[in-house]
Amino acid sequence: MLRKLGRSAAEHHWWFIGGWFVLLIAVWAVAIGLGGQPNNNFVLPGSQSQDALDLLDKDFPAAANTSATIVYHSSSDVTTDSDITDAITKSLAAVGALDDVSSVQSPLTTSSLVSSDAKTALANVLYSKQLTDLADNGEPTFDDLQAAIDPFRSENLDIQLGGSLPGSQQSVPSASIVLVGLFAALIILLIVLGTWWSFAWPVVGSLAGVGVGVGLVHILEYFIDIPTISDTAAIMIGLGVGIDYALFIMARTKDHMGEGDDPVEASGRAMSTMGRAVLTAGATVIVALGALLVFDVPAVTAMAYTVVLVVVAVMGSATTLMPAIIGAVGPRLATSRVPWRRATTSQRSDEPTGMRWAAFVTRFAPISLALGVIVLLVLAIPVFRGDLRLGPIDNSLFPTDSTQYKAWKLQSEAFGAGSTNPFLVVVQIPSGENVADLDPQLATFSADLTNTKDVASVTGPLLDSDRTLAVFQLTPKTGAQNAATADLVPRLRDETIPKATKGTNLTGTVTGSNAIFVDLDDRILDRLFVFIAIVMVVAFVILGAVFRSILIPLKAVLFNLLTVLATYGVIVAFLTYGWGRSWIGIPANLPVLSLLAPVIFAMLFGLSNDYEVYLISRMREERDDGASPSDAVRRGQGHGSPIVIAAALVMVFVFASYMAQPGASVKQFGFGMAAAILIDAFITRMVMLPAAMYIGGAKMWWPGSRRSASSMKSAATSP
Repeated sequence: MLRKLGRSAAEHHWWFIGGWFVLLIAVWAVAIGLGGQPNNNFVLPGSQSQDALDLLDKDFPAAANTSATIVYHSSSDVTTDSDITDAITKSLAAVGALDDVSSVQSPLTTSSLVSSDAKTALANVLYSKQLTDLADNGEPTFDDLQAAIDPFRSENLDIQLGGSLPGSQQSVPSASIVLVGLFAALIILLIVLGTWWSFAWPVVGSLAGVGVGVGLVHILEYFIDIPTISDTAAIMIGLGVGIDYALFIMARTKDHMGEGDDPVEASGRAMSTMGRAVLTAGATVIVALGALLVFDVPAVTAMAYTVVLVVVAVMGSATTLMPAIIGAVGPRLATSRVPWRRATTSQRSDEPTGMRWAAFVTRFAPISLALGVIVLLVLAIPVFRGDLRLGPIDNSLFPTDSTQYKAWKLQSEAFGAGSTNPFLVVVQIPSGENVADLDPQLATFSADLTNTKDVASVTGPLLDSDRTLAVFQLTPKTGAQNAATADLVPRLRDETIPKATKGTNLTGTVTGSNAIFVDLDDRILDRLFVFIAIVMVVAFVILGAVFRSILIPLKAVLFNLLTVLATYGVIVAFLTYGWGRSWIGIPANLPVLSLLAPVIFAMLFGLSNDYEVYLISRMREERDDGASPSDAVRRGQGHGSPIVIAAALVMVFVFASYMAQPGASVKQFGFGMAAAILIDAFITRMVMLPAAMYIGGAKMWWPGSRRSASSMKSAATSP
């Protein structure tokens, strides 16, 4: 089927190319017409924190509405300098006149909103709607807020915006940085493919697939809430795997054309082998992402949907558009060689580097395998030590030149690290509770909260009109990314609140953005084993069905797991320990972000199979052509390793370009993916894979297939 598809696309190339052009236009026409926008409304169904937020939304909506914090900072006293107080007063009047603003709390009338040195002040802006009820994820509302305060900024008065509304806004990636990554990919493709007429087409095919995929994501954004980082993750993954898949097809087609096949036949033969490899690798990525549904986290599920859409689109472009491009370009793909490729081919006595490396690794196969495993285990030491910690997404992750980050930094320095992300403690009051009893009970409750370890302050309570809900704002001593802040939530729930409500009819719980992320961490840990088991079992089944083997998929699953553990170890060492975070512009030590952690695992496990499938497919081709198991390993690895190295470097450059993007969350994702590809390609696939296949010999292919068995029999009887 794949061979027929490849031949048909190459033969009727203009129809396929035209079809992709029409598809791209149609998808984006629908996407623009619907006007879907990303949404950072993070919810966690079934968690204590989400139940409390839902209760507020139902019975006390004013406490659940979105808000913003205006941070004023000056070298002068903000409460006595007349120019500054005048600017604050006028700016707050302008803000109060904006649509959907219900109230503004001024620091000039509330002393607790002024820092101890009187150089920083906060103004709380409350809106009459929740974030989800504001148009376009609150972007116009945020722009209006910016415009209202801009005229009052001066050399002596810095004004920045923090809080939930500014924190929900999207940080736009720099297109120029992505172009640098694509330019580096083009150079690598030119080197490995070696002709002027072939090297750019894998990028063109990938961009077409990513274009369709991202358009589908924008259509999906109209129907469900998708976090802003999903677009970036989908484009990053789509470009990386899309170029790789297209390169697999293009390189194999050029090989067949070099053997004398015309472009149509060469395309069909390449699709029958590499097309299968692309579909197998892509299917594993999709299944790994699909397993994320076990966590029942809408934001994580939405990210999985977006990446799946883009991966499916680039799989489609690799298996239909690339053969069509090959048919359109024709024999020129194999002509007009670059100078260094002509020099290399003239030296026919020299054995290719890939073959020499494969011979070296297999000559010392047990040592190579042992060294590879040891290196991965050493890299995974931070994980084995229990230092893999999850953390929330907050305004500290915004680009350092953004108003959100500047507001977070000013407020943290002036009011304490925990002031930017306070918890909400929601207390339910039984209907008809005696007022005389309620006030002292709430006072005792507030005192118990205040006396809890790692609590900086408690304000409130704020009661609803029916006096059935009371809300306290609790400020921790530590910031959102600090482990002590996460530890505070179970301490409040399990110790402080039960003690404070003992002997009363009150019930209380902790909520807020930090509490939701703590509950997310617990859910991830609770369901992690099921998630890993699903991914491993399905990957085993897919690879086993494709290669008709038991040991090959078992080896792949174990190697992939080691690779993922090693990658997480590197992430912890560089970003949580802080050994290399400054190299990529992250200002503070970070845990692995909760929202990204399961997605990174799924992506790493899925992408780890790309090169596995490609190299094993090349070994299988050699074996089906009559080579012995040991020769098939050497030849398949030798012929396939240059393409794998090139594909890996393409991915690394694409992912590394996102390490230069603004925003710590994007940098962490780019760093993690780049590190994973380097570890997977250069240690797992270049060293451990050929060594294990060589040691296993014919047993690796058991039980095999009739075709393989007949091929081996033919090889055994030939002179």
